Amino acid sequence: MLNWRAIGVCLVRRIRRQIREAVENYGKKTGEALIKNLAADKIKSIAAAAESGDWRGAAPVHLWNPPFCGDIDIEIRRDGSWWHEGRPIRRKGMAELFASVLLFNEGEYFLVTPFEKVRIRVEDCPFLLTTLRVENAGDASTQTLYLRTSLGEEVAIGAEHPLFIGADSSGNAEPHPTVNVRAGLLGLVSRSVFYQLAELVVNRADTAVESAVESAVESTVDCAADSAAGKIGEHSTHSLGIWSSGVFFALA
Repeated sequence: MLNWRAIGVCLVRRIRRQIREAVENYGKKTGEALIKNLAADKIKSIAAAAESGDWRGAAPVHLWNPPFCGDIDIEIRRDGSWWHEGRPIRRKGMAELFASVLLFNEGEYFLVTPFEKVRIRVEDCPFLLTTLRVENAGDASTQTLYLRTSLGEEVAIGAEHPLFIGADSSGNAEPHPTVNVRAGLLGLVSRSVFYQLAELVVNRADTAVESAVESAVESTVDCAADSAAGKIGEHSTHSLGIWSSGVFFALA
């Protein structure tokens, strides 16, 4: 597994050394200009350290409280692609690494290590959900819908990963379906996957499912929906929708 403490220590030491050398060798004004380019070195340091280890899954960013170290020129675009300084990050492993240390906090997105936190930009949602897998299709009580992001992370639609149908922020009339992938980080359901979900729509009144499981998780889904960028999935008030993990989600 990746040694996050070692990565953090190396990053801090390298950044401090580069700042000191820039100021000493080129003077304050030129040194400050060079310091602006250190973000690229942060990226390379993190990526090189991660690719040398056995990388698996998301890092425990919720347990870390490092100092904020400024903005970095990284953007996640609507199609799920990662960009740095106007150029796409083509190495999937690097994008997977950055996604694993991604944190959402008070409407902003950060890349986090135990020793530093930098802010990035997200055009829409940080993840794009591109693949659907269905287990126990047609059985409302046991049907489970799994969605996979373009970076390979898979979640099951349900109480912990609720589905919302919101309004598109661009102002067009298209639906804006999202799933809470983890800790407030939303995944935008791609159009092709949304069409596949539409094929699974049933009338809630026609699915005779004992509602005990759904009732037990309904408040959890409501809370998650309220906290996810203001989008609310009215899963309990519409009759047409889909079942997953014992919960009914409206596709209204």
